[in-house]
Amino acid sequence: MNLEIILVGIVVGIANFASRFGPFFLIQKSQQNKQQRGATWLKIALASIGISAISSMLIVATLPALIETPNKSFAMFVGFIVLIGIYFKFKKIVLATLIAAVSYGLVYTYLPL
Repeated sequence: MNLEIILVGIVVGIANFASRFGPFFLIQKSQQNKQQRGATWLKIALASIGISAISSMLIVATLPALIETPNKSFAMFVGFIVLIGIYFKFKKIVLATLIAAVSYGLVYTYLPL
């Protein structure tokens, strides 16, 4: 695998995790005087890892295909839109990922764009 793709995956993963975990961590730290609930930040961190890992893997998995066949970027766009739409509608990442993968595959295979 190309080193550039690995570096992109690492950078995307760190940025994605920081954007999800950072605000909750800061809110919890600012309210620390008011409540003593143990390691709330650890629960927030663990909850943030799942979607961050999936998003990072999605970027790393689609980047080589996009570089190789840029004319199929519409299929990736459809996949991302379906992923975002299904996730925000049902709040289930597994369902969203599977449906997005199927829609990406169908558009990639059958639309001659």
